[in-house]
Amino acid sequence: MTYEYTDKTITYIDKQLIKRYSRLKSLVSFDELNVLNEVNSLYRELYVIIKKSFLILANQVYADSLREESERSLDEEWVDRLLEGYDPVSKYVFSHEMDRKCARLIESIIASDNKAQEIDTALRAMSFMCRMYADRVTDEAVMRAYNDDGEEYVKWVAEKDERTCSVCKRRDGRIYEIGFVPNDPHPNCRCRRERV
Repeated sequence: MTYEYTDKTITYIDKQLIKRYSRLKSLVSFDELNVLNEVNSLYRELYVIIKKSFLILANQVYADSLREESERSLDEEWVDRLLEGYDPVSKYVFSHEMDRKCARLIESIIASDNKAQEIDTALRAMSFMCRMYADRVTDEAVMRAYNDDGEEYVKWVAEKDERTCSVCKRRDGRIYEIGFVPNDPHPNCRCRRERV
């Protein structure tokens, strides 16, 4: 059930990305000042949409993962800490990477002869990053719920199929103390942690 929320969030964010990048593509004039203003505006707008979506996702997952119904929830500060902190899986800070992607798109639109292609490339890169972080938000919200419930241990559960990596296979079924659960070994890891 937990990753069902994640998939719905990813679908929603992807629709928002497509809509907004398409709007950017529809601009006729790509002079430098226009590019700078429009792209900066786009990324500010996207950051707000993504942050709100992640907060909703986190709270759905958190509430679903708690042992009993509760009035407790995760707040914007929790999401801010996640997006402003270093992620050992992606190897960057979400908010810094947003700034880099924004600057990269401005440069590529100004320099390229095929501006639409540059915008499509930026859209795909943003979508990939959002997918990675939606997984992270989900995993962190689950772990927070377990921690708030007083769990001491969790079990690593790998998705077992032909795409499962060797690290995930080795970790499958292992029990970890809740404060010492290893990070996902790679982006888009499909492993989950369960109560023991």
